[in-house]
Amino acid sequence: MAVIMCVLTMTKKRKKDVQEWLEQNPKAAKVYIGSTSSNLLSYILTPSSISLIAIDNEKSKTFTMEGTKQVFYLTPGKHTITSSFQKSRPGILSKRVITEYEPTTQEVEVEAEKTYIYSFDKKNEQYTFTEKN
Repeated sequence: MAVIMCVLTMTKKRKKDVQEWLEQNPKAAKVYIGSTSSNLLSYILTPSSISLIAIDNEKSKTFTMEGTKQVFYLTPGKHTITSSFQKSRPGILSKRVITEYEPTTQEVEVEAEKTYIYSFDKKNEQYTFTEKN
């Protein structure tokens, strides 16, 4: 019970901190961490995830959850995003085979008040950063 209360308190504080940051940076761009699974079955059988490590060489101050989606905010201009990617699939002799990609850094540029999607293309094994329509 204490763990649940601690998590709820931390989540509430994080949302408050992000809201205060957004009030100070009203022109910020919103970036969703895109889903790496195309449908529910692939999400269950071959789960994968992007781990956000740093924005401009610092731990992100604006990373939060929006419902079930991960989101972070950036001020307009150029930024570097450091992240890693992990995927898994059912194994033949073992329960799961997990592939972890080393952390890499991508340089992106965002415009004020726009929305973007940051995701990992499993087929080409590279990150993508696109404006959301």
